[in-house]
Amino acid sequence: MHPPMDTQQSDHPPPWRPKRARVPPRTTTHRSTSTRLLLLCCMVTISLWHLPSPAGAQPDDSPYPYDPDKSRLAGQFLHITDIHPDEFYINGGSISTSCHRNTTDDDDNDMMQMMRPGRIDGGYGGLYGSPYSICDSPFSLANATFDWIDRNLIKTLDFVVWTGDNARHDSDNERPRTQKEIEDLNRVIANKFLETFTPDEDDPFEQRIPIVPSIGNNDVYPHNIMEAGPNRILQHFSEIWLPFIPESQYHTFQHGGYYASEVVPGKITVVALNTLYFFNQNAAVDGCDKEDEPGTDQMDWLEVELESLRRRKMTAYMTGHVPPARKSYSPTCYVRYTDIALRFQDVIVGHLFGHANIDHFFILSQATLRSDSIDTDAEAEEESERKIQGSSGSRSGQGSSRQMTLEVWNSDATNNNNNSNSRSITSLSTASSRTRQRLEQEAMSFDVADEDEHYAFHSLGLNSYLIELWEQYEDIPKKAKLSDFAIALVAPSVVPTYNPGLRVYTYQLAIEKPERPDQPHHTLQQNEDYLEEDGYETMREMDSKGKKKKPKKKKPRKRPANPPAAPPITFGFPLNYTQYFVNLTMANVEAILDPTKPIEYQVEYRSREDYGLKDLSVPEWLGLARRIVKSEELKSQYLAWMVVLTGTENDHS
Repeated sequence: MHPPMDTQQSDHPPPWRPKRARVPPRTTTHRSTSTRLLLLCCMVTISLWHLPSPAGAQPDDSPYPYDPDKSRLAGQFLHITDIHPDEFYINGGSISTSCHRNTTDDDDNDMMQMMRPGRIDGGYGGLYGSPYSICDSPFSLANATFDWIDRNLIKTLDFVVWTGDNARHDSDNERPRTQKEIEDLNRVIANKFLETFTPDEDDPFEQRIPIVPSIGNNDVYPHNIMEAGPNRILQHFSEIWLPFIPESQYHTFQHGGYYASEVVPGKITVVALNTLYFFNQNAAVDGCDKEDEPGTDQMDWLEVELESLRRRKMTAYMTGHVPPARKSYSPTCYVRYTDIALRFQDVIVGHLFGHANIDHFFILSQATLRSDSIDTDAEAEEESERKIQGSSGSRSGQGSSRQMTLEVWNSDATNNNNNSNSRSITSLSTASSRTRQRLEQEAMSFDVADEDEHYAFHSLGLNSYLIELWEQYEDIPKKAKLSDFAIALVAPSVVPTYNPGLRVYTYQLAIEKPERPDQPHHTLQQNEDYLEEDGYETMREMDSKGKKKKPKKKKPRKRPANPPAAPPITFGFPLNYTQYFVNLTMANVEAILDPTKPIEYQVEYRSREDYGLKDLSVPEWLGLARRIVKSEELKSQYLAWMVVLTGTENDHS
């Protein structure tokens, strides 16, 4: 590996300016007319150089110089998430102790126990971790992952999206997390990125590719909790992430923990959100509708940032840790994020998140804005009551049973393990509303103090999450207006909740960007593109005789019409991705047989070849969702990839 770098000493290079050669003074006193003209031209050039930028122009303060005519862009980027390194992990440690200790009641630590997927009631962790268990990542897995990236991907990437959770979970009461430990782990992983993605030796500016990190809910102490900034946590990240944050965004990050990075100057921006201010488990904040709330500030900032990118005709990726799911975000934040996602879909080309540890996609819909606008107040009141009940008298990792049970509703609950009495995932795919209500009531009343704590976490959490996911897919109208939908993609984790995973996206490298209207989006014509069950085509309302209906008088709109989404020919548009994984069971066995053999990630599946997605546009994802609902075979394959080929999709019965 490359020599380590000290993040405290790293500074951003100044904005690039072409160097002008110094001309030595002439010794002769005679100047011809041509010489005078040359000097006059130089003076005019110098004057123009110092003219102020036009209104609305952005300063070229990106730390990553880019020359479109001499670009070495590969058209790919990496998404890595949820590493969760654990310095207390021991090879052969009992899974019942989070792989922190050897148990005395079962010393038969043979290979067969290390091979089988980890469970809470038995088994041991291997050298590289224990798949499907409560154990976090040993440093051997984290280091091997960066080594594999260095050997196989480093020359093929243009930038890196890194969506947080760089500290272990608080799953061991005998070793509670501390603030210093969390800060140290965050620093170690930041240094690991700097060591791996070293400056390009062929680049005259010696710049490393852009790395865009965001804060996870386990990167803070206590976990899930962050108050409005500036605060100590944000100051800590401002120091260790100094090499990653553009200079012009540094003050914004210190204030709120979010920022925008122009990864391909003038073309692509990655927005790193601080989703803790949207997260419904953060008892220190209260949604996104009050003016003094940090969530509101962040949403306001995001709209301004996207408006600027729209004027500059750039594309943007929204990234963050906690995905914008209904049961993870505060109701007001969920509604507002959905609204922004739809109103700026001519700018936003991807929503990339982590946290859930399962590989899936879900749908943001215009219907949410109509339904949730009525229910928001009631849901917010319920959420506030849950926070009060959950946070009283609790500390990190040792909160009340009510608080711990409520975390079932967040997809991070899938980090925890199954129980032999777990329900079948697939059997819930057609669950009725009555079944869903019963599960919700059961989860709310579940006593996590008993020995089935992990049943509550894993089974109820994942099953209830899947119920809502299937309902989303089933509720896609037969005639779906494409501008009413956006897609959020959730990548699987490095931590072996299932098997470790990495994702590499391929994006459009079109030379010419399609023309976009200069006027604000609310004056655009309403998008008339629809997706029917048979395909993607333009439709108009017809009467029973096949004649065009007379247009009805339009009612006044309270909300501007959504613009047409950016087409796949747009520079930066995601075209496909390759999902990599490690068969951790086999990796642990091979480590016993040959400790010198490096760990290898392999292709798990490809979005184009294995899902049949022509690109990663909304109609392609909606079409896949419909096929999953209709085909049990495809649904089974989707579930198998969701749990990263651990074979546990049918291990819940």
